[in-house]
Amino acid sequence: MTRTLDQIRQRFANNEEVCRRVISIFALMSNKTRFRILCMLAEGEFCVNDIADTVNTGKISNISQQLRILTLAGILEKRRDERRVIYRLRDRRLATLIKFLEKEFAEENIT
Repeated sequence: MTRTLDQIRQRFANNEEVCRRVISIFALMSNKTRFRILCMLAEGEFCVNDIADTVNTGKISNISQQLRILTLAGILEKRRDERRVIYRLRDRRLATLIKFLEKEFAEENIT
């Protein structure tokens, strides 16, 4: 048991950056609007208007503000497509995490 405890302590000592990043991601996802945006973007790229119509949380300015927060945090990337701004997840591992969470908790509601 001591060997396992020592291994855990060593792993914890070496993973400060990982902890910081994961906590930051979960903090960003703790807002309902941002989480819905991330769930949508886990499916692909979308423009602001499509996101606002789908997430349906009110004003487009609120969606734009949340997109800006996620972009500044390094979670999203954006690009111009003629007049539209298209958003997507920067790291596809986040899409995997979001789909896992959706699946696990959606199945919980069924039973």
